[in-house]
Amino acid sequence: MAARKTTADWSRIELEYLAGDDSIREIADRHEISDTAIRKRAKAEKWVREPRKVRTANRCEPERSPPPPAPAEPDEPVEAGKIADGGRGLVWRMLDELDVITSRRGELEDMIIEATDGDDDDDRRATMMRAVSLTNRANTMKTLALALKTLNEASAPQGKKAAAQDRANAVGGGRRFGAMGPPTLKAVS
Repeated sequence: MAARKTTADWSRIELEYLAGDDSIREIADRHEISDTAIRKRAKAEKWVREPRKVRTANRCEPERSPPPPAPAEPDEPVEAGKIADGGRGLVWRMLDELDVITSRRGELEDMIIEATDGDDDDDRRATMMRAVSLTNRANTMKTLALALKTLNEASAPQGKKAAAQDRANAVGGGRRFGAMGPPTLKAVS
């Protein structure tokens, strides 16, 4: 089946593309062409698109703090203990956030229902509800626990194998096959 050929108003498409108000697919649907054709033309003619403006008519967006500055390149190597301490602090902050989400789950669900009330499609609501679901929170907890365990093992003065070997040497008296203790006498009647 042959594709339908249309004469597109490329000057109008270029203006809409550069404005950045609508997605490329929305522009393509309006002009009855494929979004791939618009992308190819934009690349060939080097159109520079403005960042797309977010529509906030019916959304509850949390306030976000600016990202922390990028760490400077250290002059000397950083100790594993310092890295682990920073990682532990991050894990504890994330656990606090998880605690807040868990304790305010009902309020979050009410906000999601309110924010998605006018949506024709329920996918957005379902996705947002999955984000605060028990399964998601349990997986987050599991991941944070694993991260904390890894940080603790990495910051140990020696690795797991070396620590196990030291414990074995202490039990065995420094020999590979240490005696378990003196022999005991048992009377058989």
